[in-house]
Amino acid sequence: MARKALGRGLDALIPGRAPGARSGARLAEIATDQIRPNPRQPRDHFDDAGLAAIAASLTEHGMLQPVVVRQLADGYELIAGERRWRAAQRAGLERIPAVLREATPLESLELAIIENVQREDLNAIEEAQAYHLLIEEMSLTQGQVAERVGRERSTVANYLRLLKLPPPVQEMVVAGSLSMGHARALLAVEDAGALRRLAEEVLAKGLSVRQTEARAKTTTARSSKIGKETGRPKDPDVAAAESRLSLALGAPVAIRGKDKGNLVIRFSSLDELNRLYDLLTELAN
Repeated sequence: MARKALGRGLDALIPGRAPGARSGARLAEIATDQIRPNPRQPRDHFDDAGLAAIAASLTEHGMLQPVVVRQLADGYELIAGERRWRAAQRAGLERIPAVLREATPLESLELAIIENVQREDLNAIEEAQAYHLLIEEMSLTQGQVAERVGRERSTVANYLRLLKLPPPVQEMVVAGSLSMGHARALLAVEDAGALRRLAEEVLAKGLSVRQTEARAKTTTARSSKIGKETGRPKDPDVAAAESRLSLALGAPVAIRGKDKGNLVIRFSSLDELNRLYDLLTELAN
């Protein structure tokens, strides 16, 4: 199915780009140091090598595509083009071309998200956070977000699910160590500790998405078995303790009993046993 046009897209940002471009915007040259980034800009990861390459191009050719800003009382705030602005600073450009347009903070947020999604400038976690911002700040449904950015509703829902990943695993996605496919496969594991452990295994062994899906099913089945063996549901305090221990050890943990009982730590290989042994003995020292 062909992908739909992304909302108003860049045609809404740059006047004269196409019929129907918004009026009231004008092109000007602005001092680089009078521009500041949008604090709610969805993109927060900027590759240093990429910025260096853009800066080199700007030094040689100048800035061919303007940034988009809105005017504030004490300067200008970026709507689109933060990477170009950062590269211009690096290149030492004192003034850069900019499209000035009127926009409320919410309109600025929406346009920034549309621009970044259209250019595919966001990693999966940033895109998920951008959709979450639209939902929270503009009181939109997932369907309305999908319509605005030109995505299928199911695609938006899949991105939003990534925000359920533990922060360390989200960082792996941001760094590019885990793909979107790997991240979605990991979401099948409900236990945070087991999920993080599996993510580390994916990186260490270079598992494919299909292999990750298979390992996630195995991990989920093993955790379910522990739950049956220990007679869950449990006391909320015991369940919370199990969750914290699982997260700390990176392995499924079950507590049997309360005043007296057993602490069960599951492992699935000799390598995993050795890892747990090293970790526990280190903690004991």
